[in-house]
Amino acid sequence: MPSRAAILSDLAREMARQEPGASLAGRLCAAAENILGVDGVAVTLAYTSDERVTLCCTDDVATRVEDLQDVLGEGPGREAFTTGAQQFVDVGPGEDRRWPQFSSTVHDNLGPLSVCAIPIRPHHDVLGVLTCHLAYRQTLALEAEPTQFLADAIGVALLHDPHATDTDLSGPWTQRAQIHQATGMVVAQLHISPADALALLRAHAFAASAPLGSIAKDITARRLDFRHHETTDGTNDDA
Repeated sequence: MPSRAAILSDLAREMARQEPGASLAGRLCAAAENILGVDGVAVTLAYTSDERVTLCCTDDVATRVEDLQDVLGEGPGREAFTTGAQQFVDVGPGEDRRWPQFSSTVHDNLGPLSVCAIPIRPHHDVLGVLTCHLAYRQTLALEAEPTQFLADAIGVALLHDPHATDTDLSGPWTQRAQIHQATGMVVAQLHISPADALALLRAHAFAASAPLGSIAKDITARRLDFRHHETTDGTNDDA
C-alpha cells in the first residue's frame, strides 16, 4: 500500500503533466484518472442539494454518468455523499440492484461498465464526490484507504481554489444557474412548488434521454413551455 507521501508525490507529478492553462479542478480530475487507473473521472460538489455542481469531467461517459444520477435521483455518487462511504457498482445484466433505474439506464445508454464513487471529505464533512468509471468488473489501481486519502487531498486543493467553490455565474456554475432559472420559469408556468418543478425537469430529461442542462436551456430560451407541452418551433414535445 503506498504511503500518503507517495500519493501526494504522484498527485504533484501528475498535476505537473497537465496543461497549465486548464482549471485546477480539471487538472485534479485528470491526475486522479491516471493515479487510479480508470477511464474517466468527475468531481461534483454538494451532491444532493440545489447547489449541486459538477466541476469537471474527463470524458463524455463521466459527464453522462453524473447527469443520469442528477436526473434519476439515485446512484453510487448520491449514496457516497449521504453516507460518507465509498460505493462500487458493476453495471451489467443481472448485476447490482441497489439503484435499479440508474443501473438499467446506464447499461442501456453506455453499456456494461463499473462505477466507483468516493466521498470527498477533507475535514470530516463530505464536500462532494469523486466518481470514476472503468471497464466492466475492473478495479481501481489503489486500495480503498489510499483512494480515500487521494479524494480528500483533492478536496483540500479545491477548498483553496476560489474558482471551485465560489458561486458566481462563471464556469460550471453557469449551467446550474440556468437550471435554477428554468425551475423558476416552470414554477411560474404551472403554479407548482420549486421541488415539483425540478422533479418535472428531471422527468422530462429522462423521458427525452437528454442532459438536464439541455432541457433547462430549452426552457430559458423559450423553446420549451410546459403549459403547452410543445416546443415553440411547433414540434410536439412528447413525440
